[in-house]
Amino acid sequence: MHRWEILLPGIPLITNLGFLGLCNVILIKIDDKYMVFDPGHYGNREPLLSALHNRGLNVNDIDYVVLSHLHFDHAINALLFPKAKIIISRSEIDYAQSNPSDPYLATYLINLIRDRLTIVDNNNGLLGARFILLPGHTGGTMGLLLEDKTLLAGDAIKYVSEALSKKATFTYYSNELANESINKALSIAKAVVPGHDAPFIVDGNSLRPLGSEPFNFQLTLRGRIKLTIIDENAY
Repeated sequence: MHRWEILLPGIPLITNLGFLGLCNVILIKIDDKYMVFDPGHYGNREPLLSALHNRGLNVNDIDYVVLSHLHFDHAINALLFPKAKIIISRSEIDYAQSNPSDPYLATYLINLIRDRLTIVDNNNGLLGARFILLPGHTGGTMGLLLEDKTLLAGDAIKYVSEALSKKATFTYYSNELANESINKALSIAKAVVPGHDAPFIVDGNSLRPLGSEPFNFQLTLRGRIKLTIIDENAY
């Protein structure tokens, strides 16, 4: 049985000065094995360690780390887990090594984790879960489909708004493929955990939130800053 929970919530926050890159960091327990999907980056490293500690876990307890793709905000914290096998799609390795123009790739990780790297292809399985190739955002973006048809989508679907419009934003490989991947994801999933937004249920042609409470996000400003908030809530 696959049991999953969000360790750190993905926040659909875009600024005029760049991305904060707060993605959904997900813990999956399969029998006696632990897996982390998209462990995040330096900015949420301490909260991740605290979230594991609060569950009686530490970095040595994690058996697998799955990277949906090699952008910094999803991948860098893979280095925290010294005993974990690190899983990436073959297409993403190829993409990262041949697309130096993508400004968000953490390609250097490949050499640092090479001795623990497991490369997978579309529809490969692990402990009853399936890896689903969803290219477009990057050349080898992939999701993880759990046995209850929950899809951990990474940035194949970043926001609920992308699932509603079926149109991708912020693509670095192919906008056409990214749109196709959104449709593919919605066709196979009963629930989706996006890369940077709250989980939702796929109910025919409509979507509804999975859970009743929104994530709590606190913003503290220190200094002389003019803050403008543009609310584009998808629901």
